[in-house]
Amino acid sequence: MARTIFITGSNRGIGFAVLNKFSKKEQDSKIIAHARIETPEFLEKLASLKNNNIEPVYFDLLDTENLKKQVSAIIKSYKKIDVLINNAGVVKAPKSFLMCDENTLRETFEINFFAQVFITQLITRAMIRNNSGAIVNLASVAGISGIEGQFEYVASKSAVIGMTKRLAIELAPYKIRVNAVAPGMTDTEMMSNMENNLREKLLSNSISKRLAQPDEIADVIYFLTSVESSYINGQILTVNGGGYVF
Repeated sequence: MARTIFITGSNRGIGFAVLNKFSKKEQDSKIIAHARIETPEFLEKLASLKNNNIEPVYFDLLDTENLKKQVSAIIKSYKKIDVLINNAGVVKAPKSFLMCDENTLRETFEINFFAQVFITQLITRAMIRNNSGAIVNLASVAGISGIEGQFEYVASKSAVIGMTKRLAIELAPYKIRVNAVAPGMTDTEMMSNMENNLREKLLSNSISKRLAQPDEIADVIYFLTSVESSYINGQILTVNGGGYVF
């Protein structure tokens, strides 16, 4: 059955892996692929998918007014949004609580949490009218375990987890499911912002002794939007190869 899917931060890493997954699995579905800006690299990636049902959209998550304008235009155009993947996020250079400055804290929360809230508010209004929908938020094991040296990232992802649980309760009467995926260390560009010693420490303490691949996370995200997961709601699904031992 053809669906309309909206994916934020689809230009790289886990987001592009999710876009690729939906593109292959649902050739007839309409896919709205968000990126911050249009680049030749992103357009090349889209062309490589060979799917004419993908529509790129561009807006900066830090520009709240334009974000709302663009998402409202999408809803007006498509009327029905079946799936929302809140993937877009940012990881800054690691900082402890005492060293975390106001600008870093505010920007991280604006992108990782508040932008997701505003997008979800608009999209869920459309889902409520249609009495159906599936939302998957990208959390992180950092938001669960409180990984060292990344205060603002940990706090923002913890907020995403709280949002997921609350929304699942509020939206269940409208047959909208809300879940989150909490990946462990994944082989993406974001890993470059993690200090080498911390990365090596986490990797050495990982049960699986390796990074996750973006496709492995995308598989779980896709599952949570499918009918096979119809009785899964309000869950934070940890995908970290079995966890870490300290």
